[in-house]
Amino acid sequence: MKRITLLILFILSANTFSQASLRSCMLLPARDSVGGAISFKVFEEVERYLKSSEWCYYKSNSEILNIFTNYKKNLDSVLENERVLKVVADKTRTGSLIKIKIENQVKGVDVEMKVIGANGADLLFKEKTRLTTDDYTVIAQTIKNWLTQYEKSIPYDARIIGVLGNQFTVDMGTDGGIFPNSEVVILRPTRKRKHPLLKEIVDWETEKIGSGRIIFSNKTQGQGKMLQYDTKKKLSNNDWVLISDSEKSEVIKKVDYDEGEKFKFGKIGTIGFLFGVGSGSTTTTQTTTKKIGGTVFNLDLRGHIWITRNYWAELELGRGVGSYKKKEGTITNSSYSISATEFKIKAGYKYLPLGFFYGPQVDGYLGYAKKTNGLDTNTTDGFTETSLKGLLLGAKGSIPIQNLVRAYLDFSFMFNPGYAEETQIYGSEDSASSYEIEIGGNYLYSPNMTIDGALNFDNSTAKFIGPVRSYKSKQTTLRVGATFTF
Repeated sequence: MKRITLLILFILSANTFSQASLRSCMLLPARDSVGGAISFKVFEEVERYLKSSEWCYYKSNSEILNIFTNYKKNLDSVLENERVLKVVADKTRTGSLIKIKIENQVKGVDVEMKVIGANGADLLFKEKTRLTTDDYTVIAQTIKNWLTQYEKSIPYDARIIGVLGNQFTVDMGTDGGIFPNSEVVILRPTRKRKHPLLKEIVDWETEKIGSGRIIFSNKTQGQGKMLQYDTKKKLSNNDWVLISDSEKSEVIKKVDYDEGEKFKFGKIGTIGFLFGVGSGSTTTTQTTTKKIGGTVFNLDLRGHIWITRNYWAELELGRGVGSYKKKEGTITNSSYSISATEFKIKAGYKYLPLGFFYGPQVDGYLGYAKKTNGLDTNTTDGFTETSLKGLLLGAKGSIPIQNLVRAYLDFSFMFNPGYAEETQIYGSEDSASSYEIEIGGNYLYSPNMTIDGALNFDNSTAKFIGPVRSYKSKQTTLRVGATFTF
């Protein structure tokens, strides 16, 4: 207790300030149960993220952090002391104090993050989970995801810090999304609601003061004027300023266009190519079964566009060539040349289980596909060029394995596809099916390039009206290539 009192007195030796915005944040010393081996690196990663974030004015105070280093043995109790936290918040003019705690377990770690308000007591946000790894980058990314959730829970975009008649000054500027001509709503907080058991703040009661418009802004502050009052109450310091979602969207579009955001690296999508080698076969069944097969060489081109963070579109073109020889049955031709083509166009939705783009991903998609199996025509053997086309449905899941490696599984099928022959041998199909499975991964070779590898299984079948007759095409291909982000 004596040490904590001395700590408070030391910090109070400088001037203190009034309570700051929730959008001013400070990262308190991270703690772990292994002498700081993990927490130090996690602290650096999260601090780097906060310094570059647009929602938080990050407060880094080396003087205070150095003081905390003198309390390593009882740091837990120091950082749980409301008086200490309040003084730190006042000293740094911080409204969001971020606390990270890491507990080493037999397999992995327990990670906890709390965000404490400027009074040292309000619990603004809390999350805790168990990870099966002690990799500091995974721990840091988990915390970044939580901070993204916390950002969305902040009940205002800016606060009023100065009033002169019907004009006001706000504590955020263009760096925080406050731009000239933005329409804003002014609210006044009247009460905060806490969860009865968890003691976490879950809601705020407010009253609307009126509406206004931003007339000027620089990087850190903005100025506005009132357009309409909804109450007899006048503006006051610490009133909340909210920008409508439509205003935010318009600002984002304008900034993207003016600053050329659409053409910046990594904003549009990816384009990639894959070379493949594998084995293929075609089997026909009429009165007897005949099968030919051999080696096939493939080239695939794939273009992927990010429409939004979650919605995307993709175009895939493939070409395969090779030579088939007899595998089963009586074959009149000594060999068959094979020329296969593939066309797919897809649109899909990307679900992000952990909330960040480069974490685990689950995609669902639909589109149109056409596959052509081009063989030399021989009516005696029952071979000719065939094609399947129709509605494509699929799902893909991917997950990071290490910092630079990602693995994926992709399954797709054509729903009730149509069958066609270059030279009629079998006639109208009774049923047709086609499915494809791809297991692969990629390695992040550079920020805008990955080295890719995959094993692909492609299976198509058509069955015909009348006696038992069928036409089957299979390919198993090992593919390697590269994908470029643009």
